[in-house]
Amino acid sequence: MKKVLGCLSMAALAVVMAAPVSAQTLTVTASVPFDFVVGGRTMPAGDYMVNTITIFGVLEIQDASQAVTPALTRADASYGPGNGDSAYLTFRRYGGDYYLANVWAGPAVGGRSIPMSRSEKERAKSASLGKPEVVTVLARR
Repeated sequence: MKKVLGCLSMAALAVVMAAPVSAQTLTVTASVPFDFVVGGRTMPAGDYMVNTITIFGVLEIQDASQAVTPALTRADASYGPGNGDSAYLTFRRYGGDYYLANVWAGPAVGGRSIPMSRSEKERAKSASLGKPEVVTVLARR
């Protein structure tokens, strides 16, 4: 039992010590001109600050009222539209519904993708379009 606790303690210590070294922060701000869905929550049109610590893969979307909405993400090395140096948010659109799909902060920091939620998958199935339209909103780093 002591051996197991010792191993677990060492593993926890290694994680705590490694996190500050390998963590990278992605932060962009953007004015989104339409309502959108992220993390199962509908966000109103407005100004947003988007933060993530890439080691944990959790995106925090903060609106003007300082409310924070979390979303799980995965690393995304694709450049998408533009020259790759720009910062932007990408949305998938089904009719009038927008879903946050990607946050790109430039090649130095990279990007994060938000997997499709259950509600978005259902919306995609019921949409008359074969593929969603991709909408990009420029952001600032």
